[in-house]
Amino acid sequence: MENQRVLELFKTAREEGRCLKVAAPMVRFSKLPFRHVVRSWGCELVYTPMIMAESFIASGRARDIEFTTNLHDRPVIVQFAAHDAMELSKAAALLSGKVDGVDINCGCPQRWAIKEGVGAALLKKPELVRDMVKMTRES
Repeated sequence: MENQRVLELFKTAREEGRCLKVAAPMVRFSKLPFRHVVRSWGCELVYTPMIMAESFIASGRARDIEFTTNLHDRPVIVQFAAHDAMELSKAAALLSGKVDGVDINCGCPQRWAIKEGVGAALLKKPELVRDMVKMTRES
């Protein structure tokens, strides 16, 4: 992953005494066209919408639908929802070189997400989150 690029953005903003303009992941909105729009208004770092790691791994069609990018879409962070370290690691590996970082959704409060063991459900499983981060970094 190109995380140095993202870290440099934060460092530069801090040195310049300003806030970094970031577009957080938004369900159904953070697709490529929206990311281009927010960049045109000065956004420096963007996220994809939440992508279910399980379906992303399982289906090329899901990958084509859920993740699109181009040369002007950098830096970009992909946000995955996962409930398994290996699953997250595999999903992240599929985007190696295409994104500048991986975000684990640990905040989605929707009932379906909690029932699936993703999003806010992970707040009760810090060891799992640690394992997810570790395995993804190592892959």
